[in-house]
Formats: sequence, structure tokens, C-alpha cells
Amino acid sequence: MFRKTTSLTSFFSFIVLIITSVILYIVPQGRVAYWADWSMLGLSKEQWGDIHICTGALFLVVSILHIWLNWKPILAYLKKKAGESNFTSPAFFISLTITLFVAFGTLAGLPPMKQVLEFSQDFKAMGEAKYGIPPYGHAELSPLNIFCKRMGLDLDKAAASIKNAGIELESTKESIKSIANKAGLTPKELHEIILKDQPGKENSVKKETSSAPNKQSPSHSAGAGIGRMSVEAYCAKFNLDLNTALGILREKGVIVDKDTPIKEIAGALGLESPRAIGELLNP
Repeated sequence: MFRKTTSLTSFFSFIVLIITSVILYIVPQGRVAYWADWSMLGLSKEQWGDIHICTGALFLVVSILHIWLNWKPILAYLKKKAGESNFTSPAFFISLTITLFVAFGTLAGLPPMKQVLEFSQDFKAMGEAKYGIPPYGHAELSPLNIFCKRMGLDLDKAAASIKNAGIELESTKESIKSIANKAGLTPKELHEIILKDQPGKENSVKKETSSAPNKQSPSHSAGAGIGRMSVEAYCAKFNLDLNTALGILREKGVIVDKDTPIKEIAGALGLESPRAIGELLNP
């Protein structure tokens, strides 16, 4: 009974992990998901992540129990004869080689692991183009007054725009997310309402979003895993001239070639993040 329960629990938790892994593989970047109030099957990114973590913990526990219950068969795989280890069998070396290849190949950027990661980043970039990018990290958690201050917006006009849209506003200290939730809107949609009566700001978010699929801005898309990109891949992604980019970087005193990762360049220049590379190469 205990052995069967352990095996079935391991099986079912593994199925759930497969589902949550696929969801988290294609989900937009966190800042985008929170800004657009992204959800799938009625669950937010955070909820999918919570399920993944807890189910993963369950799978880990039952896997340990499963190994304990099947310790003798496992040892038998590693032995030629009773009491004699079998660490030279083809099965042992093949399984170990596959595991190490995937683990270290991921760090080295080898195929097919590289393509798996890039495919995920493509999904996340599509999410940015579809849902838009917040003006700064976790902007949805900022109180309205702080949000307007950081964005250079007129607070009184922002509050008036919200009220004119029929949205209840108890205080300018309410967070963007809280105000949006009460109105059944996403923070992004509330942002568009706020910008409606702002001088020179009208429809700026819509224009930025609509232009995203045609040409991505390096400074705004830097969160999509560009740190692992080479200079050549970075320039190809953002339609930049490779030779010009290399020239700019070399003028800054950085020794680079087309295969140098963006993350290394950012570190050499003392930049806070790869995001600043976009501002440097495309001022």
C-alpha cells in the first residue's frame, strides 16, 4: 500500500510539474505579467509559480521515498555481481554523460539547450510586444502619487482622469494595482487612462506598444535574457550594425569580439545591468 501510494503520488506530482513547467516556460517576464495582470486558466504567474514550487517539493519528498523503497534494485543496476560495483557499464556512462552534458552544456550555451532557452526568451519577447512593458519594475505596486512623481505626471489631472472614467479613488496613496483591480482593469489599462489628459503624454503607451513588433528597443527589452547573448546576436535582434557596435564598445576601452556575451561587456563597463548596453549602442 505504502509503495503504491508513493509511486502514484510521484507520478501525479510529476504530471503537474510538467504542466506548470510548460506554463512558466512561456509566461511573459515577471514585470510584464504583473503589469498586464497576465493569467492562464484563471491563474496568475505568481499562482502558477506557487503550484510549481509546492508540487516540486512534494515530488522531491516522494522521490526520496521512492529511491529508499527501491534501493536494492538501484544498487543492482550498479553491480556486475554481488558485492562488485559496476561503474564501467555502458548504461552507467551513457546516463551520466547525458546528465552532465545537459547540465554543463546549458552553462556553456551548447545546442540543443541553447535553443531551448532562446525559444523561451522568444515567447517572453512576444509577451512584451503584446502586453507592453511597465515604465519601471513593479510600477503596479506604487501609490498613485509616487507613480505620478516618478513618471513626471500631473497628479491632480491623473486623479481627475481616473474619476472621470467612473473608477473609485479613495486616496492618491492607493496603489496602481489596487485602483485597477477595483475597476476590473489591468495596471496597463489604468495607466492609459491616467495618460489621457496629461500634456504631451496622450496615447504614448499605445504608440510604443504598437511599434514593438516592428522594431524592439534595446533599452526596453533588455530584461528578456539578453545577458547571455553575444554581441552579434544582440545586434541582429535589435537591428544594429555589428561593426558600429563593436567600434563603440572598443572606444569605451572594452576588448570585445562578435562572440563576447553582453553580460560580460556590461560588467567590464561597470554598468548596473545589460539594459544600459542598449542606451550605449542606440542612444
